[in-house]
Amino acid sequence: MKGQKSSSRKDIQKVAEVISNNITDVIENSEGKPRKRGRKPRNLLLATSALGAVGYSAWQASKTRFSSKINGELKLSGLKSPVEVIRDKWGIPHLYAQSLSDLAFAQGFVQAQDRMWQMEFQRRVASGRLSEIFGDATLEADKMMRRLQLRRAAHNDYAHMDSDSEEKMVLERFVEGVNAYLNTKKLPLEFSLVRYKPEPWSPIDSLTWAKIIGVQQSTNLDSELVRAQMVQKLGAERAAKLEPTQMVTGAPLIIPPDADYSGLDFELILEEYRKMQSTIGAFAGGNSNNWAVSGSRTVTGKPMLCNDPHMAVTMPSTWYEMHLHSPEIDVTGASIPGIPLIGIGHNRHIAWGITNTMSDSQDAFIEKIDPTNPQRYEYKGEWREFEVVQEEIKIKGKASFFMDCARSVHGPLLSSLKLHGTPAADAGGKIEAPLAVSWNIYEPSKGIRTLLKLNQATNWQEFREALSTWDVGCFNFAYADVEGNIGYQFTGLIPIRGKGLGLAPSPGNTGEYDWQGYIPFEELPHIYNPEQGYIITTNQKVVGNEYPYWLGSDYLGENRAIRLRQLINSREKLSLDDVARFQKDQLCLPGLRLTRRLLQADATKGNDWQRRALGYLATWDGVLTAHSVAGSIYHATLQKLGRLVFEPIMGSSLTESYLGNSKDALGAHPNSLQSITTTFLIGRIEANDHDLLPMGKSWDDLLLEALSRAIELLRKKLGDDMNDWEWGKLHALNYVHPLGMVKPLNRIFNRGPYPLGGDWDTVWQAGYNGSDDNFSFNGATSSIRLVTDLNDWENTRFGCTSGQSGAPMSPHYSDLIEEWLAGAYHPHLFNRAAILDNAEGKLTLNPA
Repeated sequence: MKGQKSSSRKDIQKVAEVISNNITDVIENSEGKPRKRGRKPRNLLLATSALGAVGYSAWQASKTRFSSKINGELKLSGLKSPVEVIRDKWGIPHLYAQSLSDLAFAQGFVQAQDRMWQMEFQRRVASGRLSEIFGDATLEADKMMRRLQLRRAAHNDYAHMDSDSEEKMVLERFVEGVNAYLNTKKLPLEFSLVRYKPEPWSPIDSLTWAKIIGVQQSTNLDSELVRAQMVQKLGAERAAKLEPTQMVTGAPLIIPPDADYSGLDFELILEEYRKMQSTIGAFAGGNSNNWAVSGSRTVTGKPMLCNDPHMAVTMPSTWYEMHLHSPEIDVTGASIPGIPLIGIGHNRHIAWGITNTMSDSQDAFIEKIDPTNPQRYEYKGEWREFEVVQEEIKIKGKASFFMDCARSVHGPLLSSLKLHGTPAADAGGKIEAPLAVSWNIYEPSKGIRTLLKLNQATNWQEFREALSTWDVGCFNFAYADVEGNIGYQFTGLIPIRGKGLGLAPSPGNTGEYDWQGYIPFEELPHIYNPEQGYIITTNQKVVGNEYPYWLGSDYLGENRAIRLRQLINSREKLSLDDVARFQKDQLCLPGLRLTRRLLQADATKGNDWQRRALGYLATWDGVLTAHSVAGSIYHATLQKLGRLVFEPIMGSSLTESYLGNSKDALGAHPNSLQSITTTFLIGRIEANDHDLLPMGKSWDDLLLEALSRAIELLRKKLGDDMNDWEWGKLHALNYVHPLGMVKPLNRIFNRGPYPLGGDWDTVWQAGYNGSDDNFSFNGATSSIRLVTDLNDWENTRFGCTSGQSGAPMSPHYSDLIEEWLAGAYHPHLFNRAAILDNAEGKLTLNPA
């Protein structure tokens, strides 16, 4: 692991060198013209000095150049009629067009105004083209992305669109709007820093980024690779006993009996896959809360719907709030930069929100390579040729890298054909596992069609009809309408397997484990107006074991769902303030359970430090605020306990993967000792399960030893005064821009750190890397908060992590951070009169 961190630092330094050579070009004179070139700074420190030496006035002058035009008029080729863009005082644009065609065009233009660099960065991530602007620091991530062949899949999506369809028109007009912005030549600051002029936007760019959403919402592959390593090290029977998901699904870890894992290096391919994952930070996590409450349980007599998708905190924000109005559509909410229409929100009739189903939509297959010809693999008794495509990765300042990307009948190969048949030098003599991945993202997608129909839906039937073609990831949709109805629909393509459950890599040569199709939409879980008067999804299992199809096993446990049921049932009638308050709840149920058991340990065996720490835990109410001292003691103890229990069984490296190292963990919860493993471990302790105990040790011994090590860690990090051991001092949030990883750009683009409460088990989720002594937030949290009142749309509230603008000199770059940290909201206006009353700018886009 130390090698990985050192490698990351070297990669960041490479990026720093690229950018530092360009900093002087960013410094403008008062007219906004580039300064005359002189000698470039010899190092990054001198570059920083140069930036400061030009003076504050130069930087102030640059603000005009890099800020969006929000007042007056602009003439744009491509528009057929004028479009009004009214930005309110929170920076949210409200678009009024005379046709859906012009509306889509204007949405592309306005998104690009505020988020063009983010869109550019995203399309390069998704297409495996970062190295063209950052050099070989990003080569490994680009290589894995090329192997996944997402851009080729996006081309297939586009080819399957009906040429005269409304959704194709919306996509193409959106793209025209983005390019209309690029034609204004007013590019964001970042393009000057990296000395890059963006290419025209294309429909494939938008569709490829939509594929990335599917990638980060599909987390089973990572878990499969961890399970394979556990079987290699421990054997199938022992690994099955450490499988935490069976307490949720009732299904044990079943390894295909004909699967041979001997001699294969799963760790190497997992490391490469996680490097790719780390570049897609915007959608890391995929965990979320949503709930809908019927009017019978509210003070207004109308439903209320809440949603907070849990994703990585990025700079700028993952989401972009917008309001789209034309004769064909009137919808508002959160959009994804680079993709048309609205992802979550409401129209005049319905509201909806999403969470990840955590279902299993990807399977790894071990292909049997011909020992005499590594270009072939066995399938059903015959040797077949891999489909091979050569990819060229252009690298800034260096020669291009060429690679062969292979595909079997199951899907793309995640490893290099050149390594098969001979031991890989960097794999310790093992052969890199020849894994192909079957994945629903490779099916031709109808995502744009679905979004359009969803944005226009007026009732439950139209809502379900729209979702019947949803295929961009697998989501739980919560629903509410103005007629007083609530509902739930499971969406996505869930495979029907010929054999096995897909919990670990399966043999590819027999064909027995191949997918046989997908669960029909009508048989996916759904419910309409349930008797209890509410619906809750928090990435937990949503069906009982009687459900006839296998959906998956990598759920995130019941803790958040249990807590939300407690909160909803705590009042006979709920107000909008009540349901909004639920989103920021930080009660940690597993924390109370482990604390209760820890307090039962024989404290006479402990020392004074332990007894003082136990005193804090004895009075703890379980609420993980940023100021909680007991919260720090709990988490440090939990982290050390996981090490004490699992390292003697599986060793240090595998324990790190199991508990949350890097981008994922068994249980598919990125960057944290996730809830399912936490609950599994606490359950084993409460059951006094001796199978996990080291020889001669009791659970009291391990709990007190973990507490002792936790105290040692906390003293080292925060000093000897326990009153200073506040959770937020350990668990801090940093807003990091892709260019802010290097100095001096961090001072321009980044914000933070900010103390943060919560963990992976609280409704306000905020995880961290559970295998590391660093407790800083680096997981998933409420990327945006939505609270809707179906009695009055003007009561709709949003909470955004940072701000609307991607320009660091804009007042809307980070103006919503303090609001979000406080669990507060801003209005999300829908009626024109209210919008005009709160207008900050009015821009008219006219046909040229």
